[in-house]
Amino acid sequence: MRALVIYSIKRGLGIKKKWTAKITPIILYIAAFVPAVIVAGILAFVGDQVDFDYDDLCNFIEFTLLIYAAALAPEMLCDDRRENVLSLYFSRALTRLDYLIAKVIAMAILMGTIAFGPLLLLWGAKVLQAQDPIAYMFDHLTDVGRILVYGTLISAFFAAIGLGIAAYTNRKGIATGIFIGGVIFMTALANALFSAIDSDARRFLLFVSPMDIVRSLSLWLFGDFNGPDVNILIREADMPGITLAGAVLFVVAIAGLIMYRRYLTEE
Repeated sequence: MRALVIYSIKRGLGIKKKWTAKITPIILYIAAFVPAVIVAGILAFVGDQVDFDYDDLCNFIEFTLLIYAAALAPEMLCDDRRENVLSLYFSRALTRLDYLIAKVIAMAILMGTIAFGPLLLLWGAKVLQAQDPIAYMFDHLTDVGRILVYGTLISAFFAAIGLGIAAYTNRKGIATGIFIGGVIFMTALANALFSAIDSDARRFLLFVSPMDIVRSLSLWLFGDFNGPDVNILIREADMPGITLAGAVLFVVAIAGLIMYRRYLTEE
């Protein structure tokens, strides 16, 4: 399992593959970390006068993780089925559950670098620019906790959807297209139905709108549901944080069951 995790991480990063396979990871890491680096540099000169907080950075992270999960999930599963090497894996002391767990761990590690990294970098910048860094650090340890909760939930959410889709096709391009297209379509459909329906029950459309769920998570942990730039569906739904976390865990559980049942039939 350890060897499979390491191998899968290398594939996800394009290591020992053509240089073209490294382009997507490089671009996505730049897109995720550059805003945090720029803000950290600004903080070094102007202190806390800059109006940029964790929730603002989450906007970049959410989009980046969407693209990364769409590209990464097929890389984890599709090639092994297309190249008919699953029988080789399962001929050893490696069960189907072991195989799937190793793939999930590899994807979680890679997505965690983007989900946690920029936010922790911004937190570190805020600590260093404070007049009393030690006191600031201990006073804002709860920020680290919120970052860990946010990163874990959003990574699990996107990874579960991506792996669930990739488990049913051997073509990476198709899996990526279905993932991105499905997320965009469901988000647009939920918002359109919300505008068309005049009922209190329409607030539950939030649960079929993937991008609004992850946005609600960032607002729950770092922002304000009543902010001027908040989507009307998110604002009126105003779901408790525990409900949002439960929805994410439900999606993860369903996707895990789908993957496991899919690989029970693999020889």
